[in-house]
Amino acid sequence: MPPNAPPPAPPSQLRDAAKTPSAIAKPQWLVSVRDLAEATRAVEFDVDILDLKEPDRGALAPVAFPIWQQVARQAAAWSAAGKDGPLLSAALGESDQAVGLADQVPPQFAFAKAGPSGCSTPDQIRGMWEAVEKRIPDRAELVAVAYADHRSADCLPAEAILELAARHGFRRILLDTFEKNGRSSIDLMNAQRLLDFGRQAYRRQLWWSLAGAISLGQVTGISELIPPPEFRPDCFAVRGDVCDGNRTATLSPDKMRQWMRALGECPGSAQP
Repeated sequence: MPPNAPPPAPPSQLRDAAKTPSAIAKPQWLVSVRDLAEATRAVEFDVDILDLKEPDRGALAPVAFPIWQQVARQAAAWSAAGKDGPLLSAALGESDQAVGLADQVPPQFAFAKAGPSGCSTPDQIRGMWEAVEKRIPDRAELVAVAYADHRSADCLPAEAILELAARHGFRRILLDTFEKNGRSSIDLMNAQRLLDFGRQAYRRQLWWSLAGAISLGQVTGISELIPPPEFRPDCFAVRGDVCDGNRTATLSPDKMRQWMRALGECPGSAQP
């Protein structure tokens, strides 16, 4: 699909995720899972988006192709049973890996993500986006990724990637961390930069998701960091803080339940 072409008409399950930031009543919730067992467990907690990735191998490391297929089949089964399951997202790895994997994404997936590491110029990142977009299924939407620790990733700063993404025709962007060393995107960006990023996303009509070692305490305090509700994240993406231990451990039902309850009470973007 050409980068500036309108996306195909989304099915009913996609409509909420396709809303502009001002139309979302409360923040959505993305949980990263590594296999079918974790995906099945996460569904019990009303997760909005299941992101398939392997946490043992970095920020956006892909899982094996058979796992994509297994989760896609399960999603089809949920749909056939009349259940509104979560949307599926595929992590494709970094720029040097994502292009080669893009055409393997199952058609049931709503989103795909490719890390920008190594893309230190606008031309490099645009070229990577275009190459991936040509290969992913028509139904899948490529989500732009920016890293709070962009120097570690040898890529453009988060604000520059957001601006390029808006000009390229993206509707969504994920703010993450490249290095998984315990420092969160909130720590790395600081309050002012995070506020400015949210303001920039709102003005450019980009739905944005906040990831990168964020904790439940940081999320519940987001109104202090970003007072204007319209500038706050439209989605929170998490892995480590819902695991029994670090991000490479298994999902914790108790922690998942805590996040589910907190996000149910957490106000999102401003209402129209």
